[in-house]
Amino acid sequence: MTILQTERLLLRPLAPTDFTAFRTFAADGELTKYMLFYPLEQEAELHTFLQNAAQAWNSLFPQTYEFAVLRKAELLGTVTLEYMTPEQGMLGWLFRADAHGKGYATEAAKAVVEWCREKLPYRTLVACCDARNAASERVMQRIGMHFSETGSRTYPQTGETAEERTYIMTL
Repeated sequence: MTILQTERLLLRPLAPTDFTAFRTFAADGELTKYMLFYPLEQEAELHTFLQNAAQAWNSLFPQTYEFAVLRKAELLGTVTLEYMTPEQGMLGWLFRADAHGKGYATEAAKAVVEWCREKLPYRTLVACCDARNAASERVMQRIGMHFSETGSRTYPQTGETAEERTYIMTL
């Protein structure tokens, strides 16, 4: 099992046993308002998401790595690394509201970037956010990503279109 340790955090594969803790933030519409494929409000979709996340870790070429981010055995959030191309991955994160502003997302994302450098063939990582999500954009900057472009995103659940900012880093 992949385990990453930082000064304050432990990162491990997200698992179906994380259901209750994960649900508290993944199903929160206000907390996830700037995320494309959230909230996950139905129990069935949460269970499916967690099962798929766990199964991905066991596949030969995972399309997604979902890391659970814990502090003192308490789930604070997740960091996701998705396959884009053989040379590029996409990084993302979601943290409980009470974990915001404490540097956890930056610390966890840096750990995943280092793991990616050591274990995966990606040459670059990208991350994007709704332009209104300044906190997420600051995480991208703090982990060493550089602004790449502005585009647009359409939220599948609402049809709303918003400005999207994309950052990139070379590994």
